[in-house]
Amino acid sequence: GQLPCRFAPTNAMEAALASLQQADAEGQTLYQHLAKLIIELSKQDARTAKNAVEKLSLKLRDSTYKLVVPKEVATMEREPSTVATLKQLNAIVSLLKVPPSVKLPPKREYKAPVAAEGEEEPAVPPIHYPKLPGDRPVPMQDLSGDMGLAIWAGCNIGSDNVTLLSLAMRELAVKHRLEQVRFFGKVSGTQKDYYIIECACPPEFVAEDKKRVGEEIKKAKAAKTPAAELDHSEQWGTGVNAFAYFVATDPGATVEGWTMLPRCQPVWIRTARSMRRLFTGYLEGRVGGYPHFPWGEAAYLRARIAEISHSCLVAPSGAFVKDEELEDANAIKINDEYFQQASQAEPGDDVKKPENLWVRDEERAKEAHAPVANVASSAENWTHIMPALREGKEVKGINNGGRVTKWAPPPVEEGEEPDENAYTPDDDDEEYPEDILRSLEADQSKLSSLKTEDGALPPWKFTLCTTLGRFPEKSRNAVVACQSLEWPGAVCTSNGVQFCNIYIGDGMPRIETFYSPPVPPPVSSEFEVPSEDPEAPKVPNGISELKDPRVPKEEEKAE
Repeated sequence: GQLPCRFAPTNAMEAALASLQQADAEGQTLYQHLAKLIIELSKQDARTAKNAVEKLSLKLRDSTYKLVVPKEVATMEREPSTVATLKQLNAIVSLLKVPPSVKLPPKREYKAPVAAEGEEEPAVPPIHYPKLPGDRPVPMQDLSGDMGLAIWAGCNIGSDNVTLLSLAMRELAVKHRLEQVRFFGKVSGTQKDYYIIECACPPEFVAEDKKRVGEEIKKAKAAKTPAAELDHSEQWGTGVNAFAYFVATDPGATVEGWTMLPRCQPVWIRTARSMRRLFTGYLEGRVGGYPHFPWGEAAYLRARIAEISHSCLVAPSGAFVKDEELEDANAIKINDEYFQQASQAEPGDDVKKPENLWVRDEERAKEAHAPVANVASSAENWTHIMPALREGKEVKGINNGGRVTKWAPPPVEEGEEPDENAYTPDDDDEEYPEDILRSLEADQSKLSSLKTEDGALPPWKFTLCTTLGRFPEKSRNAVVACQSLEWPGAVCTSNGVQFCNIYIGDGMPRIETFYSPPVPPPVSSEFEVPSEDPEAPKVPNGISELKDPRVPKEEEKAE
C-alpha cells in the first residue's frame, strides 16, 4: 500500500529517512537532532559515550527549544494572591539561611557513644548550639520546648509558626545584638494579628536615651517649662521600658518586617485603662472611641503589653532571687539551686520542700509513690517576676500612674533657689508593693465575682494538666497551668523543672458587665453678668457687654 509521506520511497531505508526529516511545529526535525547528537558523542570518550547519550540529548533539546508558558499560568503569576504567596515563600527561604555572622559547629560523623570503664551507660554527647563571633551563644528562648508546655494549657500557635518564629528570633538576635529574646505572645486583631517578640533593652538604646534626656532638660530649663509639661516617661532599660518589643503581622517575616514599638509613655497606660478598643492589625492606624487616644495603634499596643507583662508574668516561688550585685531594687536572677533540687526530686521522697514546685503529700506519696502538685490550688507558691504599675493620682500636676518608679524633677543647679511648692517624689503617698517577687496570694482582684466578705480573692486559676484524667496528682509528668482571670489568655505553665509565660488573646481585660465608656466631663457653665450696683459683691470671672463698643468721637479727634 501507499506510505504516509510526501514522496513514495523505493525501499524501507528511504521511508525511515523521510520520516526523520519531517519537521515539527517549531521547524525542527528528528534527523537534525540525531545529527547534532552524533557530533557531540564523537567528542566524548568512546568508553563513556554510551552513558552520556541521554544527558547530551536533553541538553541539545533544551538549547534548541524555548519553554513556552501557557497563558493560564502566565496570568496566574500576575495575580495578587500568587504574588503574595511567592513573596512569603522567598521570605521563609531567606530565614532558613544561616546568617554569615553565626558560627556553626564543625560537621562531625556520628559515632555511637561507648560506655567508659566502670560505667553502665554511655555518657550523653554534648549539644552544639550556634554561636556568634567570639564563641558567644545566640541568647534566645527554646520556643519549641516551651510551646510543648503551653499546649497543655490550651495555648497553641501551630508548629509551622513556632518554626518560623524561632528563625525570626534568631535573625533579630544576630542583627541587633539582642539579649534575653523570647516570644511574648500573639494579640488578635480584627484584620491582622500581631506576633510579639520581647528582648532586653539594647545598651545602645540606653546610652542614646540618657543623652536625649539630658538635652531635653537643658532646653526645658532654658525655656522655663513647667514640670507638668515635661516628659514623665521612664528611660530605656528601667521601669516599664526595661524590655523592648518587636512586632510583625507575619511570623515568617524577615528582619525588615519586624517593627520595634516606641518607648512607653505613662499617659498611654492611663488612657488605655479607661477605654476598650479592639486592635485592627495596622500599627499606623488611628484608635477611635472615647476617651480620645491620639497616639496611634502602635502606642495603644505598647500600653496593653505593659499592663499584661507587669500583671501576668509569674514564676514558681524560688525560681528567681534578687540580684544583690546590682543597685537596681527590681533586678532579679535565676536561682540555680531551685532547678537543681527540682530536677533531683525522687518519687518516693515524702519530705515537703516548699522551695520546689512539686510539693509532696504524705498520704498520696505512700499510696502512689509519685509527687503531688499541691501548687495547683495554692497561690502562695507562685510569685510575680515584674514590678507592679502604679495606679496613680495627680499631685501638684504630676501623675505617676503607669510608671514603676516615681518621677523625679530635674536637679536644681548651683545658684538657683529651689521652689518650696514644687513637686517632690515624697509628695506621692500612694500605696505601692515595693517587692518585685511578691506572692500571688497578695493580689486582690477587681472583679466582683471574686470579692467576698473577707476581701477580694487572687485573680488566678490553677489547673493540673495530665493524661491520667481523674487522678492527675499521680503523674510525675503533670504540668501546672497558672491562668490569669483578669487578662484572659495570659498563662504560665510549669512541669517543676522549667516554666513558660505566654499570652494569646485580644489584648483586652476581662469585664463582667457590658462595657460603657466613661462619662464625659461636665459642660462649662456660662459666665455670670455682674450687677450694676457698685455695692454688690463682685462675681468671679464676671463679664459684661459694652453698651456701645465704638470708640467715642472725642478720643478719635485727640488721636
